[in-house]
Amino acid sequence: SIENTYQGLYHQIRKYLGKSNNYKNPKFIDRLCYARYGLWHYVKKEKQNVKPYSELQRAGINIRGLVRILLFKRLESSIYAFRESVKRMHFIHVKFLAAMEKGYIPAGEDVHKILYYEDNLNTFLKKILKEDKKYNINDFDVSLLEKHIKHDMEILEEIIELVSPIKPENDDKLRVLNKLLEKQEIKSGKKIIFTQFADTAKYLYENLNPDEKDDTIDVIYSSDKSRERVIGRFAPIANPEYIFKHGETEINTLISTDVFSEGLNLQDCDKIINYDLHWNPVRLIQRFGRIDRIGTEYDTIYGYNFLPESGIDKHLGLKEMLSQRIQEIHDTIGEDSAILDQSELLNEEAMYAVYERKGDQLSLFDEGDEEFIDITEAEEILRQLKKEEPEEFERIKNIPDGIRARRITDIKNYYVFCEAAYPKESNLKNYQQLYLLDEKLKLLSRDISFILSKIKADRYELSGDILPDKYNQSVMLVKKEFSKEVILRESERKYSYALTLGQRYVIRELRLLNSQTDDEDTKIKITLFESSFRGPITSAIKNELNRLRLNNITGEDLITSLSYLYTQHNMSMWLKTRKKSYEKPEIKIVCSEYI
Repeated sequence: SIENTYQGLYHQIRKYLGKSNNYKNPKFIDRLCYARYGLWHYVKKEKQNVKPYSELQRAGINIRGLVRILLFKRLESSIYAFRESVKRMHFIHVKFLAAMEKGYIPAGEDVHKILYYEDNLNTFLKKILKEDKKYNINDFDVSLLEKHIKHDMEILEEIIELVSPIKPENDDKLRVLNKLLEKQEIKSGKKIIFTQFADTAKYLYENLNPDEKDDTIDVIYSSDKSRERVIGRFAPIANPEYIFKHGETEINTLISTDVFSEGLNLQDCDKIINYDLHWNPVRLIQRFGRIDRIGTEYDTIYGYNFLPESGIDKHLGLKEMLSQRIQEIHDTIGEDSAILDQSELLNEEAMYAVYERKGDQLSLFDEGDEEFIDITEAEEILRQLKKEEPEEFERIKNIPDGIRARRITDIKNYYVFCEAAYPKESNLKNYQQLYLLDEKLKLLSRDISFILSKIKADRYELSGDILPDKYNQSVMLVKKEFSKEVILRESERKYSYALTLGQRYVIRELRLLNSQTDDEDTKIKITLFESSFRGPITSAIKNELNRLRLNNITGEDLITSLSYLYTQHNMSMWLKTRKKSYEKPEIKIVCSEYI
């Protein structure tokens, strides 16, 4: 049954259209009673506890919440994305029924991609009938299953009918975006409009650039378009290696999904508009990180967030969840700016390392429905332990670093907790990082809440004494990667103050020259000057660098000018002093576990 998935959506859409919430169709109410008070099982009773049928009901229960969240999230993004999703779901029901008529139940992982992604009904039937029959149709209550699928289709059809009248000209959210883009401070310069969904990206592009008449507006949401070309046209200063083709113009407004939100230099831009909010706050941080980076000439980066409509967010809880998780980041591992709201409390001493979590089967639904244990919950567990079992708390507290464990589960993962400590620098917090890796040591996650949920175990849970072969070597490889990260972090910590416009200009020109020259002596000088002039400098040198910027000194002339400044101000002594002033951290494994 999916009707209880749709009931909240149905009433929300009616409210959105200004219609009555009172839905008096007796068939709907009758069906709703079943959905509320009993979960249908379409497998005949004698087969329900036999594999593979025993897995079906459990899967149905788990997926129902994901589908509901997916649809509300699409509605929060754009009416177009929601409408397209409901149409696709309706067509999935059509294909399911067509397969049943051919004597095939298209359920399970083996046929998932064919059922969900094949757009042609005839091609779908040809492909599906070639697959092995995992489920025997005679083991199902076919008439009941068919009746309920048809009824769910009726509900989907009614939802489609309800949202069809909402055209772009009636779309309040799109109107707000258009007004925002007309403001003078937004109109000038470059801006990126981020959305989570390709459907919304297409919708925005079609409405902001009808008939594709404006070459300064572009969209990217998949690999069907050259990222390098879009990057080069949008941020030519940050990506000088790109050569414009004949007739190409710069892009001023870019619409993008998160395919464009990490690992790129887009600092020609100073404005980001989040048309919808990602479940994962790190994705929001990554979006800002594309433009708020070394080399930008902007003193201020502007971010505009479209928050969910209150009625929708009542069901999603998106803003509250994001606010909580962003604050956890600020509290525990830190960020250097507000992400969602100016009222966020920042921990400016800490640094945050961006992680990327991947998943295949949940790509349709994202990661919003996974179980997470936040820091406060973990702390509460420790407080309770300290209060109720002080001896056990003290035993755990005094366990030496490097402790190893083995836990017996159905999956095979490694968990490693690394720390970089600063015993001689009391003003610095220790830098800690959790890692969850698969058996081949491929990183699965660095997210604290996610990892805590995976390693949480009951005290009476089964543990093992024998660690796998090469366990120590595996853990030391993780420590080695952590050490590299600490070196990078230390480098950033040394230069974590605001650069002047003159410093930014010099660093940018040096990097540009480095990409254009093959002369080794020049490259050595560039490396030396970049590290020297990005550090703490006197007011006199700041003035000289600014003069170089105003006079547009570049290339070999810039190298000559910097050589003079470096010699005249005895900067080689500064570098030696600066290196001595930083204590190297002690890197260690706090604990590790083979799961």
